[in-house]
Amino acid sequence: MTEPSPRRLSEDIAALLLHERSLSIGEIEALLQGRGFALLIMLLAAPFLIPSVPGLSTPFGAAIILIGACLACGRKPWLPQFVLRRELSLEMLRKILGVLIKLLRQMERLTKSRLPFLHSGPGMVNLIGLGIASGGIFLFLPIMVPVMNTLPTLSILFLTAGMMERDGLFVLLGHLFGAAAWIYFGAWLLLGKAGVDFLQGMF
Repeated sequence: MTEPSPRRLSEDIAALLLHERSLSIGEIEALLQGRGFALLIMLLAAPFLIPSVPGLSTPFGAAIILIGACLACGRKPWLPQFVLRRELSLEMLRKILGVLIKLLRQMERLTKSRLPFLHSGPGMVNLIGLGIASGGIFLFLPIMVPVMNTLPTLSILFLTAGMMERDGLFVLLGHLFGAAAWIYFGAWLLLGKAGVDFLQGMF
């Protein structure tokens, strides 16, 4: 007898829409328990790709930092009650999940098991957790820099997808996006807007 195919990440996320009501982060965590905290990280990061979803920066950024820090320290992820109680309306949930499902479906076409030393080698999960926490810092802080949220969000999404799908290439891309976020922010601090505009014009 053949084993059933594992559920894709997008299917697990899409299942949340079946509830047809607002959900708290704590409820979402419980519903995604089969996938651990990995899918929850992706859901917390997805709103930062949507400019019109305000008010989530502090709780979601803090949650990503905490989960990443726990992974980096080799501990079970934990979230405080003020994050777990944060409720998402059905309208906001649909908007966030719509963006995340589209992105996951694109990723699923590209992910495959490869470069295992990058996702399961000694200390690699800890390094992935550090990268996730690092990206969360940018999302937590009110940094008023154009497109600043995009690079750390992509870093978090690639790191998490690579960890879940055992794809070392995605993990590597996640680390590269994370490094690019720090370089971009550093360039902004050192050169100001004119310098960053010049750098952007070179690509």
